[in-house]
Amino acid sequence: MKVLIIPSWYPYPSMPHAGRFFVEQAQALAKIDHLDVSILNWGQNALQLKLREPIGSMVKLLRYHTAQLHPSNISQELKEITIPHLTWTSHLLGANISSLADKIDLKEKPDIIHAHVSFPAGYLAMLLSQRYGIPYIITEHSGPFPLREHIRHGKLSPLVSNPLSKAAKVVAVSSHLSAEIFMLTGISPTIIPNMVDTDYFSPSSPDRDEQEPIRFFSLGSLTEAKGALDLVMAAKMLKDKGVSFTLRCGGSGVLENRLKSLITKFDLQNQVTLLGRLNKDDTLNEYRNCDCFVLPSHVESFSMVLIEAMACGVPLIATACGGPQDIVSDACGILIPPQSPHKLCEGMQYMAEHCRGYDRTAIRKLCVDRYSSIIVTQQIEQLYRWVLNRV
Repeated sequence: MKVLIIPSWYPYPSMPHAGRFFVEQAQALAKIDHLDVSILNWGQNALQLKLREPIGSMVKLLRYHTAQLHPSNISQELKEITIPHLTWTSHLLGANISSLADKIDLKEKPDIIHAHVSFPAGYLAMLLSQRYGIPYIITEHSGPFPLREHIRHGKLSPLVSNPLSKAAKVVAVSSHLSAEIFMLTGISPTIIPNMVDTDYFSPSSPDRDEQEPIRFFSLGSLTEAKGALDLVMAAKMLKDKGVSFTLRCGGSGVLENRLKSLITKFDLQNQVTLLGRLNKDDTLNEYRNCDCFVLPSHVESFSMVLIEAMACGVPLIATACGGPQDIVSDACGILIPPQSPHKLCEGMQYMAEHCRGYDRTAIRKLCVDRYSSIIVTQQIEQLYRWVLNRV
């Protein structure tokens, strides 16, 4: 079976985490003997022009004319189709996706197209489906759904609604996202979660002194939507309660300077450390050396960082903001209301007292049984066959 994967985001040097999980899922599918998998790289992030970033856009124009996409490392089993193409906001000529479809010549016609996110990938899949008569599915990941730019005059943009309505099947990565899609479109998606590489993300056995401060770790963009301010405010409250802890925060973003000022203002320099952007190995090291992982987001359609932490056997604190409700159970952590530093502080205090009592082996097993590559790719392959049997 020949499969063409079309991701809406793609990793490149200055944004190595963008769409990384799309590529990793494609690599896992490509390891299945009877699947012949290709992935399309048109420069999804690297060649997207933005009016608010004129200098960056000039660099992207130069990159386009020299065709320097710097493709990510792709496994031997996975074929990368590279077609450099400039895109921009969807408000202008549909982000130039139609002209990208005109560039694509599918000499080796796939049996099925798998697009990740309704726009731009799902829209491109729809155009290719119409030209070549190939069925396509869309896995939706957007949180919230839809993104703000895809609401036109109070309604869902045709750039999103048309690909969804014409897809052979729509997949959502969580029950919350599935409900959002159904509410806006009347389409009832199949739920297949994201996967995590449980061979790479695995526990270590560091010596832990029970008298040491509890070690919290959080990873995400330093933005309001990711709850970065809530987390620092909760840390202040936790210190005021006399709890002994450290909090290490990975990620970068627009609030970095403001967070540094608050850390100084609240005298949290000995408790809170901003680590900046982390590579994959550094991220693994942080998971392995923390006692509890904290997700303070305001909205998540899923949460890759939660299942990465689980794969390392780490107990979780997460806001009930969509996707985490499918992931977090009593066996692996606690859920708290979003946008509430007070409740977040209470959750962190609870975990400071109880997290070392969690069964880390059981947490990892829960992750492997639900989110490992073998489990998730089996579900995807079964869906491919279901679609092709109905054509």
